[in-house]
Amino acid sequence: MTTRLSLSYYPWITQSISGVKLEQAIWEFARLLQEALGNAFQIDAPKVMEIPDQLTDLKAKPAGDVAGKIGLLNPIGYALAHKDVPDVKAVAVVRRRIGTEVGPTYKAQLYTHRDIGINEVKQARGRSVAFGSPQSTSNFLVPAMMLWKQAIHPLNGFTRVQFAGGHDKAALAVYKRELDVGAGHDGVISDLAGKPGFGDAAQVLVRLAFSDPIPSDPVAIHTSDPKLRDQVAQALVRMAKPDEPNSDGNQAIQRFWGTKEGFEAISPNAPDAYASLLDLMTPLGLRADDVLRKI
Repeated sequence: MTTRLSLSYYPWITQSISGVKLEQAIWEFARLLQEALGNAFQIDAPKVMEIPDQLTDLKAKPAGDVAGKIGLLNPIGYALAHKDVPDVKAVAVVRRRIGTEVGPTYKAQLYTHRDIGINEVKQARGRSVAFGSPQSTSNFLVPAMMLWKQAIHPLNGFTRVQFAGGHDKAALAVYKRELDVGAGHDGVISDLAGKPGFGDAAQVLVRLAFSDPIPSDPVAIHTSDPKLRDQVAQALVRMAKPDEPNSDGNQAIQRFWGTKEGFEAISPNAPDAYASLLDLMTPLGLRADDVLRKI
C-alpha cells in the first residue's frame, strides 16, 4: 500500500530564485525526499501558497488517502500553526552557517547606509525604516522587537515605515538611500553584494545590530501518526546529511534555502524553540492576523 503525502511551500522561501526556477527546485527536493522515504511513499505535486493560505491548508486535517501534509515553513508561520493545531509538528530544521558557526539557528539584523549618519540603533528614532513582509520572522518580527528594546516603536517611532516586500527589496531601498534603516536576515548584505552592479554593498551598508539566535526554517508535518512523523524526519536527514554538503539533497536545498549544511532532526520530546517567537508578539500588540497580513 502506498502512503501519500502532500507538500507545500511559499513563493518567497528564497530571495534568489522565483517562479519556474523555484518550482523546479522544490520539485527536485520532493523527488529526493520521496526517494529517501522509499517505494512505499508518494509525494504529490508540490503546492505553492502564500503563507496565510499555506497555514490554513496545513492546519486542516489530512483527508482521503493523504496520510500527512508536509510544509516548508518560515519560523513564525510554524509557531502560529502549531499553536492552533498541535498535530502540526516540526520534524527537522535546516542548518545555517553564520561565519564559521553552523547550526539550527540564524539571526536578524538592522543596518543602514554609511552616509546616513546613524551609528547605533537608538539614533534611528524619527528616521525611516524598510521591513520586508509582516509575515517574516527576520524581515519584520524580530527586528521590530530589537527596535522596541531600544525604546523605538517599530511603527510609530519612524517618520516613514515601508514594507518593501522582501529582504532583497529592503536592502536595495537602503542601498539607494530611499530609506534610512533596513531589517533582514544575517546574510542580506552579502546577498546584495553578490548581485551584479552591487559589489560595494558590503562596504556601503553597515550593520547596526544582530539579534539573538532565531530557530531556523522548519519542515513540519500534520499527522496524528508518530511513526510517520519519525519516518519523514529520518528521511530528511538521510537526504541532506550535515557532513555531506555536496550531496544531491544539500545541493537541492541550497538552490532555494541558500544553505548546504543539512537537516537536523527535532526530537518529539524537545522543547519547542519556536514558541518563544510568539512571546515577541505580545509586547508589540500584534495579533496573528497582523503577522499574517498580506501586502
